[in-house]
Formats: sequence, C-alpha cells, structure tokens
Amino acid sequence: MNELDSFNEDPQSTRDLISLLESITAISSKLEVEQVAYEAARQIAAYLHADFCGISHWDVENNLARPFVHYAKDANTVQFEYLEPYDLNDYPLSLWVLQSSQVAQVHLDDPEGDAAEKQFLEEVGSCTVFLLPLFAQDEKIGLIEVYDNRRAHVISDEQITRVQVLVKHAGVAIERARSLKEVQQRANELEALRQASLSLIASLDLETVLYAILESALGLMDNALDAHVFLYDGNKATFAAALWADGSRGSPWKEVREHGLTYTVARSGEMIVAPDIEQHPLFQNAPSDWKGAIIGIPLKIRARVVGVMNVAFHVPQAFDPGELRVLSLLADQAALAIENARLHNLTMHQALTDPLTELANRRAFDQRLNEEIRRSNRYQHSFALMMIDVDGFKQINDTYGHPVGDKVLKILSQRMLTISRDTDFLARIGGDEFAMFLPETDIEEARLVAAKLEETILAYAGQWVKGEDVGLSLSIGLASYPEDAQDAETLISKADQDLYADKGE
Repeated sequence: MNELDSFNEDPQSTRDLISLLESITAISSKLEVEQVAYEAARQIAAYLHADFCGISHWDVENNLARPFVHYAKDANTVQFEYLEPYDLNDYPLSLWVLQSSQVAQVHLDDPEGDAAEKQFLEEVGSCTVFLLPLFAQDEKIGLIEVYDNRRAHVISDEQITRVQVLVKHAGVAIERARSLKEVQQRANELEALRQASLSLIASLDLETVLYAILESALGLMDNALDAHVFLYDGNKATFAAALWADGSRGSPWKEVREHGLTYTVARSGEMIVAPDIEQHPLFQNAPSDWKGAIIGIPLKIRARVVGVMNVAFHVPQAFDPGELRVLSLLADQAALAIENARLHNLTMHQALTDPLTELANRRAFDQRLNEEIRRSNRYQHSFALMMIDVDGFKQINDTYGHPVGDKVLKILSQRMLTISRDTDFLARIGGDEFAMFLPETDIEEARLVAAKLEETILAYAGQWVKGEDVGLSLSIGLASYPEDAQDAETLISKADQDLYADKGE
C-alpha cells in the first residue's frame, strides 16, 4: 500500500496530514525571520515528539554551523553545547547532510552510527539525533537538528517524508521573511503575500488553488492586466487558469507557442521579464496586437518546475527588484499549493477508482447515486439504474486463470463504455458485477440501452480469450427513480430483483 492509499484507509494518516497542514499554517502566520524559524523548530519538534530542535546557519566560507534559533520542550534540559557554533569538519555526518542534501539520523543503539555524532549525543544526554538540510528556494542555508532525549529509535520513512514537506515550507517561509526585512517600503505588497500564502493552503481543490494564485498575483501587481497559469509535467505545458483584473475568468489557450515565453520559462526554470513585448526576442513572431509588458514566473519545487505563471500588463513598463522578488516568493508558495492539491486529487481519484478496470468503484457509485437522487428531486426528472452481472466469467477464471480473467474484465469494461453516453455513469461494484445509472432516462429508454449492451457483449464471442471459443453474456436488472423507489437502497434492491428475474432465478 502506498502513502496515498493510506490517507483513505488509515484515519491516523489523515490526522497526520491535517496536522501537517496546520503546522504549515502556523509557520506562515509569522513575519519576522526569527519568529518563522522558531515556529518551524517548534512545529518540527512537536510533529516528531522530540525534545529539542535547533536551526543553524551554514557558514560555507568557514565551514561552520552557527546556531540561529532553537526550541526546547523543557528549557531546563538545554545543554550549552547545543547553542555553540561548531566546525563541520569535526562532524562529518552533519557536513555530509549539507553537501548531499540528504537526511541522516543516529541513535545510541546503532552500532554503525557516526562516532562523532554518538559522542555528542552522550555529551548532551540525548539518545537520537535527526539531521535535515534547510533550503530557501534552491539555496542551502542551514541545518536542522532534532534531538530525542528519552529514547533511541529510528524515524520512519513516512515521518521523514512529511517532515521534509514541513522543512521545505519552512525554508520558503524563512526566505519570505528575509525579503520582508529587505523591502520594507513594499510592506503592503508583502502583507498581501502573507495573506496569499494562507489562502493557498486553505484549500486542496486544484481549481480553487489556481485561482487563489492568480488573485494573489493580481493583488500584488496593481496595474496588471491579467494573469495565467500553465501546468507543466516536464514535457508539456497545459493551460490551467486565467484571471483578468476585472475579476473575469479567461478562456483556455488553444496552444502554447513551442519557443514562446511559457515553454522557455518552464524549460529553463528561470523568471523572464519582458518590459516591452515588442522589443523582446521571444515575441518576434508573436501576433501584432501583443503589446505591453509581461513577466513569466516558474512555479518550482526545488529544481522541478510544476507550472508557469504569466502576469501581463497593458503598456510597457519597468519592474523594480522588490516586485519581482515578491512575485517569486508567491510562486514558491504556489508551487507547494499546486503539489498539495495534486496529491489530494490523486488520493481522491484512487479512493474512487477501481484499479483494474479504471472504472468508478462501489464507493464512487454510492456517492454519485445519492447525488443523482438529489438532482432528480430538485429538477423533477427520472433516471434509470441498471445492475449488470457477467454470466460465464467464473468459467474463464476457473479455466484460464485470474490473469486472463483480469484481461477479460478490462476488455469488457471498455466495450460497455462504448455503449454508455457521456452523461451515464458506469462502475464496477464487485468481481464481475457492474452498475450504471442513466440520468434523465425513463425505463423504456433504459431497456433499449440494455439490449444494445447485451448485443455488444454477445457479438464479441470468440474474441475474449485468444484462440478459444469463449462467449459471455449479461444479466441486467433495471429500476427507475422515482417510479420504483424513493431512496437509493430500495432502488438498488428493485434493480437486483429484476436482475435475478433476468437470470431466471
């Protein structure tokens, strides 16, 4: 089982995800660099149930780790040694973490643990240390050290993955706070950035996140004409959302120019600023009515570009470094928000999809059936429910084995989809059991669809198993809402009764 599946089936994983998002929100709520770093240390320690978390600057020139902030569950247990700068040459594991961008952990019971780190653990009275590099955008800026004074233990891969998400956000938040100090003259814009950060993590719906990104960008750039977001998968850029300054939403772009601004930003991973479109080489072959200025910003997680945001302006203009820096910070937040939304969407898709046939599963069917009942009640129209049983499938499994049976189910599902209309909903609800509901369809129309479905399956006889004369047939039961039932349970029962009658049982 992968981590995405566990979110659906393990309530603890769901609680951990909520806790993670709450921790990110807490970090985002701070403005000063020291406050952000302290909150990050506090949240990391709390998430790992640790006693101490310290964040140090990496002094690359002198190869030192310089403690910056720390959080201790009990201030009386803090050893002086925790708070002193130290030479990384004396602690090769810490240096390796910074140079390799990997994580490491050592506990006193580990016979192969780094000797210098184990000696330090003994000196400060700790049992376990967990080391992570801290990034601000793509720059390594420091080291995070987490200590557990009570137990020697191994931190799980799942915990490490989630803490890394928290650390990534902490790095972005620290960089944002630095910028707040550097560009105080843009205090209003930076406050808007903070609010944008909170709004981006307030939803896991991708469309909501995308428009929150665009609203934030337009809010930061008062004279912007419009903003667009394109998602990027490492190869292709796809239009995702557009918003105009007056609040209207734009239409999808038919295509993205192969050597235009969006693809250039996506492939290079660098911001491109065109103060005057007509004078910029990327727009030499652009339509003649393209005028003004534009900024293309990559949406990146580390070095991986997940999207591009373009902010356009009606007239040519120059941009000061503060504006561009704030947009870049927003882009960092946006990339994480997009990735979180994608993760959520993938989780929900897996929760509602049958992995073999890629049809909706029983859970999705139950949800959609209840939605269709509410829709039917609201708009006063009927719909038909079709329960489908595949006759002869057990014999295929028994004779040729389950791998062949799985292939047959995939083919069967695709053939049934060719008969269903765009508005119909087909699901696999059991081994060889399927269900379909047909919106705004009476029972007589449903019978015609059922007959066509049966004909399609029967016509495929001899092709289910290569080289074997194997045939399948369908038993189908129908029921109509609201004529046959007033609720989902009764409707399904009525359709099942009709199915048994079709089988002759």
